[in-house]
Amino acid sequence: MDAARNDAQAGAGANTGSALNRSIMQLLEHVDYRLITGGEDLEAIYRLRYHSYLRSGMCGPIASGMFEDRWDNLPNSYRFGVYFDGELVSTLRLHYISREHPYSPSVDAYPEILAERLARGETFIDGTRFATDPDSAPAPGVLPFLTLRLGMVASSYFGQTAVLTPVKVEHSAYYARIFHAVQRTEGKLFPGVLAPIALFEIPCGENLRLTLERFPFFKSTPMEQRLMFANPAINRLTPLSIIPTAKYYRDAA
Repeated sequence: MDAARNDAQAGAGANTGSALNRSIMQLLEHVDYRLITGGEDLEAIYRLRYHSYLRSGMCGPIASGMFEDRWDNLPNSYRFGVYFDGELVSTLRLHYISREHPYSPSVDAYPEILAERLARGETFIDGTRFATDPDSAPAPGVLPFLTLRLGMVASSYFGQTAVLTPVKVEHSAYYARIFHAVQRTEGKLFPGVLAPIALFEIPCGENLRLTLERFPFFKSTPMEQRLMFANPAINRLTPLSIIPTAKYYRDAA
């Protein structure tokens, strides 16, 4: 879910050629992704969500100063913090949904779109609770690239039908340009937030291959993919910090 309008607009207008690829590759040298499992790290991403959503009008005041929901602790849920030089700058939550595990915010919000497709055996990555701290961004417009790379790593690992991304319609240009996202619904109330949200779908398969060719910083090694998404029950016992591996594909940039 897009909670960083200014970053997304700046990223959408960026040069998508080699200059952007070199810039993001260099920034990834300072990034680590943390699979959040509990404790202070978990509280930190909930606070980041809250401050980001409150600032953008996505939620009202919450006494605890933290934003969490009933989908955070599902067995198919992966909560990530993105750290730049050790400081939390953004967060994203992913659910892998299938006929066996049809549980995620988008499934609840858009059953008319997803229920039948899941029953047919299609699978999806559902990306929600995207939030950033723009004051900590290392450069304008880069946080969406650094954060949404998590969805690309998930896509390379799970090989699902598509990635689902519920966003404000006015923010859709970024997702359409970078990921060729297709709008599936009109804006409607989405669980937990105040703004109308529309469901967008990013097809995988050939589209994923072409996206990785255009933006090599989205690439990842099988080891990085396994660290993020294999054996989630084990990974939930302790926080896990993961270094991006796109640099191993630098020659393809």
